[in-house]
Amino acid sequence: MNKFLINIILFVSLLMIQASCTESSLKVGMGETVITPAENLQMAGFARSQVSTGVHDDLHARSLVIEDDSNNVVLFMTVSLVSISDPMAESIRKGIEEKTGIPSEGIVITATHTHAGPSVKKDSAYFDFAIEKCVESAVIAWETRVPGRIGIESGEVFDLGKNRRRLLYGGLHPDPEVAVIKIEDKKGKLLGIAFNYGCHPSGLDWQNTLISEDWPYFAIKGIKDRVGDHVWVAYYQGAEGNINVGYTAELSAVGAEMPIRNYWYIEKKGNQMAEAILKILPTISTNDNQIVKTARAHFEYPLRDSYPVTVREAEKSLSEAKTKLETLKNKPEFLHTRTLDNAYVDVFSENQKLNGAKRFYNRDPDVKTITVEQQVVRIGDAVFVTFPGELFAEIGLRIKNSSPYDKTFVIGLTAGGRGYLPAASEFIDGDYEVNGSIYGMQTEEACVDFSIELIRKVVE
Repeated sequence: MNKFLINIILFVSLLMIQASCTESSLKVGMGETVITPAENLQMAGFARSQVSTGVHDDLHARSLVIEDDSNNVVLFMTVSLVSISDPMAESIRKGIEEKTGIPSEGIVITATHTHAGPSVKKDSAYFDFAIEKCVESAVIAWETRVPGRIGIESGEVFDLGKNRRRLLYGGLHPDPEVAVIKIEDKKGKLLGIAFNYGCHPSGLDWQNTLISEDWPYFAIKGIKDRVGDHVWVAYYQGAEGNINVGYTAELSAVGAEMPIRNYWYIEKKGNQMAEAILKILPTISTNDNQIVKTARAHFEYPLRDSYPVTVREAEKSLSEAKTKLETLKNKPEFLHTRTLDNAYVDVFSENQKLNGAKRFYNRDPDVKTITVEQQVVRIGDAVFVTFPGELFAEIGLRIKNSSPYDKTFVIGLTAGGRGYLPAASEFIDGDYEVNGSIYGMQTEEACVDFSIELIRKVVE
């Protein structure tokens, strides 16, 4: 073999060695643990006292770690519970920091808001178990990091979620955008998919006593059926305060019988999401040149400064509603009618209004604000901003449209939920989400301003 040929072989070999040694500048890791309670517990998500009687599908804690070449790290955790309390989030963050070193500023914890999960009571055995499993999912994600690539794009899932306050006017979702994070290894092998969309997982009504992730379970299952069970898939809640799969909150609260409140229907809704994501997925290009930035701040959100009725007025209206309901219940012709359902709704709504009036008028008049924690995460040219409660979709859309980033997404139901934040335009109509809210008409503007202020902290 001549010298020239030997040199060529050596040169090619060197290039191959260099290529094999070259690693992605981005690291990704995913973890998943089961948090289904081992025993039947009181369920959460509606005003109910039912105890679970079994499991339809498991609940999970799912974690995604993304680390850039400057060792900036974010951990996105989604937990299949109706909410995450401040004490629970504090314990989870503390455990993650101790075991991984990830700073709490970079740990985002959100609940999917399933209404078919357990009530999580502090100091209970399940409280401790859920925390342990949440931390474990994060540790798995951290310890299994590999060189990888990320791509983030979005599409539309039309008519999965409906504006439950506008059903008589078509119920169109103000913001049907779904964000999709595509996660690959350095060679382009699909490792994971995360999606973010605003819609209540409350397709099963309060009479359901089986543990379930609701429609996201079927969405995740539908995706895995196509891409492989080895691929990690997770759902992150969005701005969903007025969005569910097609019924009013009031009818839901009184347990009105509906042909769509069952597993058959939520499977259709979940498959609708799966098909949309699988359509988007091939269009998403990934790369390892992604900067990671995080920021966290506490803002003073204004509380409502008025209430539509006094306590005495609310008591009178509730008494009248109860009298009407009892009258209709004693007339057989009204059994299984909308009229009777509406009478139940009136009692529920007037009772809620009375409780809201008591809270408002018993509040310390000198307390004008409540402290709210928000986080923001930038991954390349995309940004995610959080809100610890049930943000109306219209407000989430305003934040997106006001952001300096074209790819701006909202993660709702983060740690320490503060209830509904309705759009200012909804206060004139009142009803369930508004009457039960601690916030007022002025709070929407504050939320948009605070969110954009926080987003600007991760702008280069």
